[in-house]
Amino acid sequence: MRVYALSRDEYIFLGFEDGGELLDLTRAITLCETSRENHFGEFYRDMGDLIRENLFTAGYLGEVMEFVLKHGLAAHLAAEQGIEIEPPLRPGKIIALGNNYTNHIREMGQKVPDAPVLFGKWPSTVIGHGDPILKPRWIGSMSYEAELAFVISRTARNVPASGAMDYVAGYTCVNDVTARDIQRKDLARALPWMPSKNFDTFCPMGPCVLLADAVKGPGEFGVQSRVNGALRQDGNTRDLIFGIPILIEYITNIMTLEPGDVVSTGTPEGVGSIEPGDTVDITCTGIGTLSNPVVEPRENPR
Repeated sequence: MRVYALSRDEYIFLGFEDGGELLDLTRAITLCETSRENHFGEFYRDMGDLIRENLFTAGYLGEVMEFVLKHGLAAHLAAEQGIEIEPPLRPGKIIALGNNYTNHIREMGQKVPDAPVLFGKWPSTVIGHGDPILKPRWIGSMSYEAELAFVISRTARNVPASGAMDYVAGYTCVNDVTARDIQRKDLARALPWMPSKNFDTFCPMGPCVLLADAVKGPGEFGVQSRVNGALRQDGNTRDLIFGIPILIEYITNIMTLEPGDVVSTGTPEGVGSIEPGDTVDITCTGIGTLSNPVVEPRENPR
C-alpha cells in the first residue's frame, strides 16, 4: 500500500498503488465520502492532511478501495498518463541521523557514538522524484547518501521505545545529499553539520510513502544507491546502531514530533561523490526507487 503525491497540469492529487495499479486516491475518497455524507466536497489532496486526521491507515484506505471495487470504479479512477510525481510531504521538521551504521562510521573515520547523532534538514531542501539536485559551482565534493526515512503519524512527546511504532505513519526514501568538503571543514573546527546538509534540493524524498500498516513492526528494509546504474550502497536497516523505536524515544525526549514530520535513519557504507550529469537512484525495499539527476544551476549566486 503506497501513496503518492501527484500532479497533472494544474490538478494536484493523491495516488494509491496496491498490486501495481495507480489510482486517483483524491477522487476515490471524494466519491466514497460523498456517498456517506450525501453531499459533494473534494477531499484530501495533501498527504499531510490524511496523516493529521488519522486517516493514513490501511483500515481507512482499505474501506475506500472496497468502495471503488464494489462500484466498479477502478478503471474510471486509473491515473492518466502525463502525471508528475511530487514530493510526498512538506514536513515541518526533517530530523536526520548521522553515524548510524557501523561500516559507514569506519569509512568516514568517525567513532561509534554512545547516543544518536542528530541534525536537521530544512523543508526548503525537499525535492521529489525526478527533480534535479543542484550543485553550485563553488561546492567541491558533493555526496549521495541513501536512507530509509519514517513519517510521524501523531504528536509525539516523551514516547517510550515500547510504544514508539504506534507513532509511525509510513516509510519513504531519502537522499541525504551532502556538500562533503564543507562538512569536513566544519568538522575540523568542531562546528555543526548544518551548512553542508541544507543547500536547496539536498533532500530528495519519495517516490511515495509506504503505509506502516503494510509492514510488521519496525521491519527490515534493504537500502541501496546506484549512480548511473552502478550499485554503490547495499545495506539493510537491521544493521542500524539505533533502531526506529530507540530513535523515537530519544528524539521525543528532546523535542515534540508532529504529524508529517520525517526522521531519516542514516546511511550505510558506500557513499561517494556525484557530479552534474550523474543520475542517483535510491531504493528501499517495498517503497520503490527515488531517482534524481544532478545538474548545475543556471545561476550561481554566492
